Amino acid sequence: MLEVRTATLVRDNGKLGGYAAVYAAPSHPLVVRGVNNGKPFVERVARGAFDRSLEQNIELLVGHDRRELVANSKSGLLKLDSDERGLAFEVNLPDTQRARDVRALVEAGVLTEMSFGFFVRSDAWNGSERTLREVDLREVSIVQNGAYPQTSAEARTYSPALARLRLRLRLHT
Repeated sequence: MLEVRTATLVRDNGKLGGYAAVYAAPSHPLVVRGVNNGKPFVERVARGAFDRSLEQNIELLVGHDRRELVANSKSGLLKLDSDERGLAFEVNLPDTQRARDVRALVEAGVLTEMSFGFFVRSDAWNGSERTLREVDLREVSIVQNGAYPQTSAEARTYSPALARLRLRLRLHT
């Protein structure tokens, strides 16, 4: 069964970026048909859960709708990286009407989070808390509301002063 989860966005010139998932961070309470007997549960993603999937073609969609394909990793437009924090992504938006519309919706604050669609390879349960140990990632999606409040999607604009400020802030956190 394909499962779907969410996160937040970042914008930058013709790029969007952020985190599609943050490791060890709790989701909002979830109810998924066929999981935990339909009872609410909280979910976390273990560090490295996506690593095996990063070798395959992953799609970037809008709202998990396969008809709303924006980019994919095979084309080189979508870059995914599993780092210490989570599953980072960056997409160079192609010059299409759909991509321009997505960018406008991100800049307007309508679409602000990320989500991901996956099949479970390995998970662990502790009461009503589930940890995804390994998943077969199929897609990441730009969405309005996600299951994981820590995720983000932003449009990115390059500014040397802003880049220096971000670097200083990272060094002090």
